[in-house]
Formats: sequence, structure tokens, C-alpha cells
Amino acid sequence: MKKPVLLSILLFFSIFSTTLSQSAKFRCGVDRQRALFYKANPKLFQKRMELEDFTRQWIRENQNFLSQRAVLTIPVVVHVVWHEVAENISEEQINSQIEVLNQDLRALNTNLDIVPPQFQAFIADVEIEFCLAGVDPQGNPTNGITRTFTENPAIGGSSSIHFTNMGGHDAWDTEHYLNIWVANFSGAVNGLGAFPGEAPPGEDGIVVKYNTFGTINTVPPYHLGRTTTHEIGHYFNLEHLWGPSINSGCDEDDFVNDTPVTSETYLNQCPSGEQFSCGTLDMFMNYMTFTDDACMALFTLGQKARMMAALNGPRAALLASSGCVLVSTKEPETGVKVKLFPNPATSVLYVEINFEKPDSLKIELLNAIGQSFYTTHASQNSIISINTAALSPGIYFLKFEKREQVFIKKVIIVK
Repeated sequence: MKKPVLLSILLFFSIFSTTLSQSAKFRCGVDRQRALFYKANPKLFQKRMELEDFTRQWIRENQNFLSQRAVLTIPVVVHVVWHEVAENISEEQINSQIEVLNQDLRALNTNLDIVPPQFQAFIADVEIEFCLAGVDPQGNPTNGITRTFTENPAIGGSSSIHFTNMGGHDAWDTEHYLNIWVANFSGAVNGLGAFPGEAPPGEDGIVVKYNTFGTINTVPPYHLGRTTTHEIGHYFNLEHLWGPSINSGCDEDDFVNDTPVTSETYLNQCPSGEQFSCGTLDMFMNYMTFTDDACMALFTLGQKARMMAALNGPRAALLASSGCVLVSTKEPETGVKVKLFPNPATSVLYVEINFEKPDSLKIELLNAIGQSFYTTHASQNSIISINTAALSPGIYFLKFEKREQVFIKKVIIVK
């Protein structure tokens, strides 16, 4: 049985001092981190309550929208903060993590078959994808990766990692980029994820241990990139399945109706067969538990709803970001004007082009990771139609090149 949101949050406050004193090892350090934040700033409790009120109302009012929308693409910057050479992870390893995220949040992961029949109907295509940023906050081209040497051999998990003058790396605009810091941690924690509105702006994002990030040069049992998937869940306002704190028995909840209440974390486990706690079958293969990477397999429809509420509330600025664009979005000041309609588009997109004088314009349609789906040229005023019927829903970009001038317009495809 799901518990009221207020009761669950108050229970968190009643036991957070216990959480602070525990010496047990945790795969994710979010519970302890949030207890520290709440203790230092009691006003966060009120902000938390306001966010929960908004989340419940948004989900209630947008049930139809949840099943009829485009795939959303989030720009990512990865800050590699290294002390030993092995911690300065390769671009290939970083790309492998982006690939894992795009599989896990689209329900394209190859281990979905471990989800038991009782939970199959709850599997969600969250319809969120990620790209390494192509443009930095100043509008300069980038590969979406920064690299910083640090004198601190275990800077992960400390606030220092977020600041260049403390041995880490300053965040990029945290409203328009998902910042991921990758570094070494002390102890057994593998990652931290900031809940919406709960971290100082310069520390908003996630932090992941270098040898659990991606699928290359990683260490079992956390070798398949699911630590980052888990922390992304927190970033989009998902709790652990057992609720906001640890060791609370069956007295807390994650505020999601289709995830059974559980008292087990399944840390250092990869269970087989049915597992029970709190009188119900446990969804131990959910990304928001502590199971080994090989046993993580799904987000639920209810969790998707909470993530969409976050993206239409405290994380909404991510959707207005041009961080995925490979070049500047500024149109040339003279020479050509472009209009798109309809946008969002379904089966056809029209591109109206007006030249001040005859010239040559190259037009290319790209997806968020730079794959080209259509190319044409225009040399006079015209309206070009682009067939989008076969394209998957999501965010695309029309790239216009006129001599050495380049600009981009965002296109949304819906079905």
C-alpha cells in the first residue's frame, strides 16, 4: 500500500540523524547527502513539499500528454576530474555511457527479459535521450567533455569537485546542461545525483566514480553503466524504491504507484526468482534499487510520469537548451531568411526560404547525435517540403550553410 507523501517525507526527517550516523556501505550516496542538506537548510523541507505538490498535480493533469509526445534530448557535459592516469577516462568510454543512457531510458536495453511477467506491463519508454553538448555556454564548438587534473586523489563525493579553484571543474550553466562529474571516490559510494532544487546551482548535476562510468575499463559488478542511469533517476526526481532514507522498514515510499513498497536495497546482489518484502513481490530489477548492474532493467510508467513532471517544472530549461546543436544557432544578419511550418511536424515539414539576392544555400536535416536524414540545396526564393513520415518522434535540427555562414533551427517531430 502506498503511503501519503507528507507522511513519507516526515518519516525521512524523523530518522535522518540515524542515516547520518550509519557506517554501512552504500552504492549511492544520495540519502546521506540529502540528510546533510536538510539539516543545514530546513527550508529545503518546504521546497520539497512544494515540488511534490506540483508533481502530483502535473501528473494528474497530463496523463494524456504522457502517451502522446516527442522524444526529448538533453545536452550533457562530462567533467573528467582525474588524479591518476587511469581516471582520465577515454572519449570512447564516455560515449559508451551515453549509449547506455539512451538504451536504458528508451527501454532498448538487452536485458529486459529479466523483468518478470507481473511487471512487464509497467515497463516505460521514458522517451528521454542524451547527447554530448556540441556548443558550450559561450556558443563555442565543443565535444562536451572537459578534463581537469586534481591534486585530490578522491575528490568525488565532495563539494570541491564542482569548483575549479578547489581542484575540480566549474559547472556549465546547470539550467541548460546536465553536468556529470567523473572522478575517483573514497569509500564504497559509486555515485551521487542532485534532486531538482536541492543542490546549490553550481553543484547541480550528478557525480559518478570513474570505473563505473560506461562499459569500458569498468569493474564488475558495476560495469554496465547503470550507476549513471540510477543517478539520472534522482536528477529527474526519482526516489529509491524504499523511500527517501535507508533502514526504515516498510514505513516509507517512493511516491510512485506502480513500484511496490520494499524494505530491501539488494545491495551487492543479483537475485534470481521472486523476492518478497513488505508483503509484496519486490521490483528488485528497477534502476532505483542497489542491485548489480546486470540485474537492473527498467523504469516504470509511474516513474516516467515523475520524470516528465520534473522536465516540465524545475528542469524545464533543459528543453530550451541549444547545447546539442553542433554549431551556432545565430542566423546570418543579411542575405537569407528561413521559416519552418508546421513545427512540431508530423508527416511533412515545410521550409520557406527568402533570399535578398540569388545565392546558394545547403539544407541538411540532422538528429541530435548528428546523423543526416535529408540534404538539398536552394538558390532562389522557394518553399521546400521535407517528408518526415518515416522519422522517429524526437528533436532534430535543420542546418543551413550559406558560404561560410552556418545556422541551425530546431525541429520537433511528433506522431
